[in-house]
Amino acid sequence: MNIKHPVLAAIACGAIKCATLTASAAEPTYNPDKLGSPQILRVENICQKVMGLSPNEPVYGGYWRGDDRLDFFTNMYRGCIVSLSDSLQTVRDDHLTQQADSGCRAKGYATGSPNLALCVVRSVNSKPNPPSARSAAPPVVTVSANRPAALPLASVSYKYASPHQDAVREERACAALGFEPSHGGFKTCVKALSDTLYDIDNPM
Repeated sequence: MNIKHPVLAAIACGAIKCATLTASAAEPTYNPDKLGSPQILRVENICQKVMGLSPNEPVYGGYWRGDDRLDFFTNMYRGCIVSLSDSLQTVRDDHLTQQADSGCRAKGYATGSPNLALCVVRSVNSKPNPPSARSAAPPVVTVSANRPAALPLASVSYKYASPHQDAVREERACAALGFEPSHGGFKTCVKALSDTLYDIDNPM
């Protein structure tokens, strides 16, 4: 059931008896992963300027297939924030795992051995993960708070964009986040964003 357009959204919401809330401009920044200020600002700008989504769009209640990180009350904008925030967090976690792997190998543990695997798990689990630690972007993703790259602006609002425009914007969003197309994380980021928005557009 497609709820990308406002009229269809109202009909869909009534059909599944879901509540509709209106996002308030006075609400605090939506930051589910508690990213640092430079990163969440970058994510917000990408969702608004590159994807053409608005933080003031109505928030709909429903049951969403796929991403269990979506709140019961959500919208396309929040879905974009969740997806891109998760992509950044995943890269950070991967970087910590790579560091732990290198450290364990330096201790002499052999490739493919249970001892190496257990050492990596112990090392990763022992790392503190306070919100402030997430303020620094991992090396794979380059995000500059002082001189960010110019964002490719969406020509029309997301709700009026064609499927082809959606696909192009999703790729640009992940590139603007700092994922290089040659890196595996780029495709993962694009797919996650596309799947999340599809799930919100097609509630159960």
